[in-house]
Amino acid sequence: MSITQTNTMAKVAAVVAGLGLVAMTFVAAAPAKAADTMFNVNLTVGSRGADVSALQAWLIAGGYSIPAGATGYFGAQTKAAVAAYQAAKGISPAVGYFGPLTRASVNAGGSTTGGSTQAGCGAGNVYSSTTGQLCSTGGSTSVTGNGRFTGVSSLGDITSDLKEGDSATQVIGVEADATDGDVQVQRLDVKFTIANSGGSSNLDRYVGTVAVYLDGAKLGTMDAADGDKDGRVWTFRFSNLNGVVKAGKTGQLYVKVTPISSIGSDESGDTVTANLAVDSLRAVGGDGISDTYIATAIDQDFTVSSATDGTLTVSAGSDNPKASQIAVASSTTTGVTLLTFSMKAKNQDVTVNDLAIQLGTSDSLSDVVSTVKLMKGSTVLKTKTVSSGTFGTTTFDGIDRTISKDSTETYSVVVDLKGDSAYADGTTLIASTTTYGWDVSDANGATVTPSASAAGNTMTLTATGISVAKGSITTSTTVGLTGAGDSTQYTIPFTVTAGDTDIYIGGSVTRVASATTVPSASAGGATFATTTSSTASSTGTATTNFSAADSVSGDSAGSYYKISANTSRVFTLNVSFTATATGYTGVELVGVNYGPTSTLGTTYYTSNLDTFKTADIRMQTR
Repeated sequence: MSITQTNTMAKVAAVVAGLGLVAMTFVAAAPAKAADTMFNVNLTVGSRGADVSALQAWLIAGGYSIPAGATGYFGAQTKAAVAAYQAAKGISPAVGYFGPLTRASVNAGGSTTGGSTQAGCGAGNVYSSTTGQLCSTGGSTSVTGNGRFTGVSSLGDITSDLKEGDSATQVIGVEADATDGDVQVQRLDVKFTIANSGGSSNLDRYVGTVAVYLDGAKLGTMDAADGDKDGRVWTFRFSNLNGVVKAGKTGQLYVKVTPISSIGSDESGDTVTANLAVDSLRAVGGDGISDTYIATAIDQDFTVSSATDGTLTVSAGSDNPKASQIAVASSTTTGVTLLTFSMKAKNQDVTVNDLAIQLGTSDSLSDVVSTVKLMKGSTVLKTKTVSSGTFGTTTFDGIDRTISKDSTETYSVVVDLKGDSAYADGTTLIASTTTYGWDVSDANGATVTPSASAAGNTMTLTATGISVAKGSITTSTTVGLTGAGDSTQYTIPFTVTAGDTDIYIGGSVTRVASATTVPSASAGGATFATTTSSTASSTGTATTNFSAADSVSGDSAGSYYKISANTSRVFTLNVSFTATATGYTGVELVGVNYGPTSTLGTTYYTSNLDTFKTADIRMQTR
C-alpha cells in the first residue's frame, strides 16, 4: 500500500521554516504556567474543583487531549492526559495519578522530573529501546535523518472472535518501513462502528479500553466511553504518541481492545468494525516535516461474545481391564488395577480439583480393600482408605490437575487388597467414575460438570484361582523355497500367578475353532485359535509347544505344571504354521486349563485374554 503524500507546497514551506532552527522537539511543548498558578494538592479520578480545571486547561494548552474540555471533574479523559504527560516526561509510573512528582514537574513549567529511570533509556539514548517513547534525559531530543514511512500496509495477526474477559487483543493494525531516517509516530485516529443488530450503540458495552501499541509497547490507551460518539460510530484520537521507528526498521502499529468481563445477551456476537481511515496516521521525520499516511482505508470486523465454557469428557481407557479373576493371598495383594479412564478437555483448559469414584463389592469394602489409589502412569496422585458397606464413594481431593484444551490424559484406579481370610472366596469388586462429587473449573473459573461415565469390569477375587499377565509377543517368518510355503512361528509368553492355594496347569496344547469356542474337558493346558482377521484358514497342521520357563518340584512335563501358592511362573506357547494357501494368519490364546490338584478338571481361565494375540502375518506358497 503506498503512502499518502501531503501537499508539496506545505512541505516546502515547512522546510524553509525549519532552516532557522538549531534543534527541534516534536513532543507537545508544555505551556507556560501562569505566575499565580501553583498546584499544591494531589488529584486523581473523582477530584473536582478549581485545581482540576486549572490542570485540565494547562494540559489542553500543552496538546494533551481532553475531549470534554476543562470541566473541573477529574475523569478518565483527564487521567489519560496526565498519563500521557507522565510518559512524555519520564515520570514513573505513568498511570495518570497527579501526585508529588508530577506536580513538581508541572510547577516547574513542565521540566522533566523522572530522571533517566525509563527502561531502554541508557546513556545517549533519545528514545527508549524497549518502549519507543521519548527518554527524559540523554542526548538530543530530535529524531535523526529525513525519515518517511514507506510500504505502509495492513497487518494480519488480528483476532476477529473475542470472548468476554479476554485480555487486550489486536483487532486492526498497519506496518511501515522507516526510510532515510527515524520516524516518530505522532497521532493515530481509529473508528469503531457497531452494527445495528439490536445491541447497544455504546462501545463500552463491548470493550473496556482501546489502546495503541508500537512493536509491542503501549503508546496510549483510552476508556471506551471516552471516544467521540456519532450514532453508532465511535472515534478515538491518540495524540502525542512519541513512538519511534528507527531508520531501516519496520514498525508494527496495532490497535488493541480489551473486552468487558461480562457481555450482555443482546450484545453478544454483534459485529464491530474497526477502521483506520485515509490519512489517519501522522508521523514526522528529523527534518520537521509531518506527513499523514494510509492511502486506502482499512476495515476489520470483530465480535465480542459470551465465553464458551470448558467441558470435560470422561470415558473408559483403551487399556481398561476386562472382567477377570484376581489371584489373592493370605497377605496383602498389591497393585490391582480396577479401572483406567481418560479425561478430555474442550473449548478451554480445564482444571480438575476433586475427582470421585465409586467402588462396589459383594462383601464389605472395608474387609476387601486396604487402600485405593489414583494414579497417572506410575505416579500415585492420591491414596485413600474406604468405608464399610458394599458400595461407597471415594473422593480424591486437591489433585489440581490441569488438562489443556483439546488434550486427553489417562488415569487409573488401583487398589491394594487385604488378605483373603477377611472375605469370602469368589468375592467380586468393581470400580467406576461418578456423575457427582467432582470439583472442576475452566480457565475462566466457570464450574464444569464432567461427563463421568467410565465403568470398570467385575473382578473376581479367589485364593483358588489364577491371574494371567501377557508377555512380549513375537513372530518369526521363514520364507519358503520353491515348492514350499512360508513358515511362521508365533510366540505368546504369559505369566500365571497362583493365589493362596497351590495350582496346577495342564501341559498340553489344543487348537479350537475360534476364540469363542468353549474348550472341551479333554482340551489340555493351553488352547489357541487363529485370529478372526486371519484370511488363510487352510494353513496346514500347526506345530505346537507349551512349556514353563523354569522347573519346580511336582512338575510332570507334558502332563501338568505346578505353581506354588502365592508364586508366579512364566509359560510360553509356540505355534508354527506352514502356508498351504496365500493369506494372513495370526494366533491368539483363548484359555488356560488349571485346577487345585494334578488331576485337572475342566476349569479354564478365559477372562481378559482378548489382547493375548499376535499380529497377522502374510504367508504365501512358493
